[in-house]
Amino acid sequence: MHLFKVLYYYYYFFYGKIIRDPEPHFATVLALSFSEALAINGTMDIIAIKFYCYQIKVWIFVLIVGLIIFINYLIFHRTDMAKRVIKSNPNILNSKVLSIVITILFFLITVSWLFWGPIYGKHLLELCR
Repeated sequence: MHLFKVLYYYYYFFYGKIIRDPEPHFATVLALSFSEALAINGTMDIIAIKFYCYQIKVWIFVLIVGLIIFINYLIFHRTDMAKRVIKSNPNILNSKVLSIVITILFFLITVSWLFWGPIYGKHLLELCR
């Protein structure tokens, strides 16, 4: 859970201080949820194709994105954890640089799935036939 707090803090920092979004908490929940959903959907897709030669339907992926957005909303906003996370300034191993690097890597890896995921999935499907 600490990793998610760190990710939330630095996503919030990006949307609040750098982009200056009028609703940085909302943008943070959407962006973090989308990144988490890409990681989960990408892992599920690889496992389903590689081991079962089955391509998961798109509506399941969309449902997972919606579910994660809802869960993050409940966790961060209904419990006011978002405000506590911003006040506490969490870091990984008490290192701001490490926390920023991990946040950027998490974002880049999950977003990169949008580009290399379909190519890798197609390659795995060809191996099934």
